[in-house]
Amino acid sequence: MGKAIIKNNITHSTPLPRVLIIIVNWNGRDDLLELLASIKNLNYPKDNYKIMVIDNGSSDGSQTAISQSFPDVYLLENKRNIGYVKAVNQGIANGLNMAVDYVWIFNNDVTVEENSLRKLVEAGQQDENIGVIAPVIYSYNSPEKIDNVGYKINFWIGRLKRLKFGRDVFQNYNDTYAEVDSQLGCSTLIKSTVFKMIGNFQAIYNLYFEETDFNIRARKKGFRVVVVKDAKVWHKTASTMNKFILRRAYLLLRNLFLFELLNAKTKHLLVFIPYYFLIHLPYFLICGSIYGLKVKLRKSRKGSI
Repeated sequence: MGKAIIKNNITHSTPLPRVLIIIVNWNGRDDLLELLASIKNLNYPKDNYKIMVIDNGSSDGSQTAISQSFPDVYLLENKRNIGYVKAVNQGIANGLNMAVDYVWIFNNDVTVEENSLRKLVEAGQQDENIGVIAPVIYSYNSPEKIDNVGYKINFWIGRLKRLKFGRDVFQNYNDTYAEVDSQLGCSTLIKSTVFKMIGNFQAIYNLYFEETDFNIRARKKGFRVVVVKDAKVWHKTASTMNKFILRRAYLLLRNLFLFELLNAKTKHLLVFIPYYFLIHLPYFLICGSIYGLKVKLRKSRKGSI
């Protein structure tokens, strides 16, 4: 783990739920600044949330940009890229030392709606067993399009079924939140009590499936994982990792296998392992190649403008 340089101090003086917002950044300056600007517009008491950016040795001037544009942000600088999960765990450790009530974890390619934090906290305060709380994820490029409202996990074949708004969840107009097996980790509010009970994210994942593993461990301890209907964020979808297509494909495949080994039952693994090699690997090779070509085409089009 790289040596961390801590800047600024965080203090809390109010009895209301206290939130530490954690953002991991690596060479994502423009996305990060946009996220920070949206967080500053949150309809939530300013004294009740603080922002921490963990920078993994960026070389694009992210650190200077934060200091200049958002001097009140708590900046933790790693000398090198230690990986997403280890960086998140650094932030969680700091949050627990500060005795915050919630930790809100972000990818840097997200923007938030002004009432999102208030809605998430309101859901968490309704039931002490609600431990992991997620917003509805909308598409950044198509702001009215819902991208993600959580997953149903099939351990037999290692499939995370993406749930549908209005069909799988929120069929009832009066529902304010829905319980799910797992949620997309680009924006996740977690009660500090969950970390104290089950520990932090597992560093073995590095990136991808770390939130799925965490959600399963939380549910095994009796915590509920929910998605809140009126809490909204917009996600750019793999803004950083689209620059590293092969690395992304490798981590997705590797971590799916790790997730199953660590969380599935033996009877599930007897079906999953052959399915993984016969179905998942060929599927990823074909679809990953197509996806990579699409990303390259989009980049070439932007470059020609």
